Amino acid sequence: MTSEKSCNEPCRAETRRNQVLCAAAQCFRQSGFHGASMANIARTAGMSVGHIYHYFENKEAIIAAIVAAEQEKTRALLELMISAENTIEAMIEFADKGLDEHLDSANVALQLEILAEVSRNPRVAEILSASDRALEDLGDQLLSKARSGLPPLPPDELGARIEAICALFQGLGLRGLTSQRLERNAVLAVLQRTIRQIVSS
Repeated sequence: MTSEKSCNEPCRAETRRNQVLCAAAQCFRQSGFHGASMANIARTAGMSVGHIYHYFENKEAIIAAIVAAEQEKTRALLELMISAENTIEAMIEFADKGLDEHLDSANVALQLEILAEVSRNPRVAEILSASDRALEDLGDQLLSKARSGLPPLPPDELGARIEAICALFQGLGLRGLTSQRLERNAVLAVLQRTIRQIVSS
């Protein structure tokens, strides 16, 4: 009985932690980072404020957890594309899913709130910078493998091309919030051609 209880505790804690993260994301989207109080987050999560503090010290810690979850999702995707037999074709294929995620208005709204906080809060800026640094090597590996058979690129050029690909997705996410003529399939076709050009030129 004791063993079963000890096995269930980590699962229960992880469930509660994810419950807080989902509630916080909803509150950040609706009220902004500063407008969303811990009391709001607790109410949305259906638990007490004290319970929230059991899992997260403050709202910055919640942002750190949201960023970490996104980082691990990105890491898994990069590793999947790197392990593909034809890496450049895997990148082209996954552009489809990536575009949909970046055109999801809820995702974009949350990212905008976090990015806005970067300009005001050095701690949040460092959280995002650290996440970027943690994925740099995988990004380099991805582009290098996608360019198999082509002349190697100097590190600065490699990094610049990765930044350009990231900017395509993030920029289209912003355009999707306001543009009345963003036709998803047409944009995807252009995006895929552009990625191929960036990788192969």
